[in-house]
Amino acid sequence: MRKSDYVKRYLLFILLITFFIFLQSSPLSVHLALWGVSPDFLLITVSLAAFLLGPVPGQIIGFTAGLFVDIISGGLLGISAFTFTIIGFGVGIVGQKVYGNSILITISLLFFGTLIKAVVLSMLAALFLKPGYFGYFSRGRIFLEAVLNGVIAPVLFILITGVEKRLKR
Repeated sequence: MRKSDYVKRYLLFILLITFFIFLQSSPLSVHLALWGVSPDFLLITVSLAAFLLGPVPGQIIGFTAGLFVDIISGGLLGISAFTFTIIGFGVGIVGQKVYGNSILITISLLFFGTLIKAVVLSMLAALFLKPGYFGYFSRGRIFLEAVLNGVIAPVLFILITGVEKRLKR
């Protein structure tokens, strides 16, 4: 693959991440919620970037996206950056080991990636913010988010791969 193709792919994911950070921090995200739970478009985009680009670009994109989330949210700096770095690297590794770009694999990766995000964020919150905090698992909200992410992921996967094909021309 040519260097210009990599640059185009990175730019595509940077634009998507910027858009989804804006979307998730805007009042529009309330309209996307189901029973008070919104899909994590940023996690979906980072996971798809890692799946399609590999572990090193996945962790770079994950770290950058997580750092922006930490800065915007005003919380403890580095928690989201660390979490998205782990997910970007892990999904990138799985993407290298799996043959083909299956939608079923994408759904599974996003479902389990969402659960891993909740575990890591809960552990970091319990260590640094509130001892004994596991709020991400309260009332089954994380499982609904995992299902929503798994349902939305194939749509974004098809859109991203379609845009990538057009960029290769």
